[in-house]
Amino acid sequence: MKPPLDTAYDELDQDVRDYADAGKALATLRARRIRRAVIAGSAALVVVAAGVAVQQRQPAPPDAAATVAPPTQVVEPPAEAPPLPATGTVGQGAMVYTACQGQCPTFLLLTDGRQYLLGERTVNPPGNITLSPDGRWLGRPVNGGYEVRDLLAGAMHTLQPPAGGDADSAYSPWAWSADSQRLLVGYHASGNVGKYVTLELPSGRTSELQAPSGHEPVGLLPSGDVLLLDEEKHDKLPLERVTLEHSSRPVTLTSGAGVLADTDHGLSIQVHGERVFTLEYSGDQITVLEFDLTGKPVARLPLPAGQFPVGPVDGGFAVIQVPQDQAKERQKLESITPSGRRLLFEVPGQAAVVLPGGARH
Repeated sequence: MKPPLDTAYDELDQDVRDYADAGKALATLRARRIRRAVIAGSAALVVVAAGVAVQQRQPAPPDAAATVAPPTQVVEPPAEAPPLPATGTVGQGAMVYTACQGQCPTFLLLTDGRQYLLGERTVNPPGNITLSPDGRWLGRPVNGGYEVRDLLAGAMHTLQPPAGGDADSAYSPWAWSADSQRLLVGYHASGNVGKYVTLELPSGRTSELQAPSGHEPVGLLPSGDVLLLDEEKHDKLPLERVTLEHSSRPVTLTSGAGVLADTDHGLSIQVHGERVFTLEYSGDQITVLEFDLTGKPVARLPLPAGQFPVGPVDGGFAVIQVPQDQAKERQKLESITPSGRRLLFEVPGQAAVVLPGGARH
């Protein structure tokens, strides 16, 4: 019998890539033989992150009636919380979370400790709901389209579904630029991601990304370029080397002591500014590898047993410590660097969490 953690990961693997039609999405991805997990493309399946801001107190709007707690790193779902107001300013987002998979409400936590209800039974937050790296913009699926809201100034931008879109189609957040000024979303049509749209913020201008056939966008660079993965060149497992492409030059990521993907581990690519992150697997050992845009190794971060990768955050890389007894104990989110670690949040043991910057890559 599988331990609870493995069972939870398996269940998430079944629904996380395309909330509109999970089975079709996974079938498509597995046919390509490059299996990615949702944690911004990482192998941990509980949290999405890529640049978190924590505990910066914001002034409360004068009419706010949200559940308020002193800013703390220990997060509990409130017994009652008001729904997110339909319009107006709210405050800087620190996290989106649900305390359990499928049956629990989803909340928006602000940096001042207030919490708002996003829905009683929303789609699974990781891979579907997103916060910008600076915590200003909240993105979530609505009526087949995608809504991106300015939590600090009240503006709202909505991506409408393409004409003739299937009933089981939807948008998902794909990648953020590190400056929070661009969001790339993917449109899932019957399990296949066939369209990518870039939303510029705060203007709301949109443009369709014309990626070459067989290429998946995996990151937005400070230069404005999109980092691409040619899936057809990386469909033979195991992978010890991956070459990514953008307009300036290829970026080759090389494993030092293991593999970047095999039949048991999906390929993970995450981008934060001018840094590219991937995961190395060697037996039971998971190591976070950090590279610059020339492919030069910057850091190796081996994870101890029981810790799983989440994604890059400001000043480090987020990891999660999952307890053996998820029903009674708590998960710990930490930011790690070669020189140390710091606590980000403690959340319920069965929680699914999205940190600022969290998307599918």
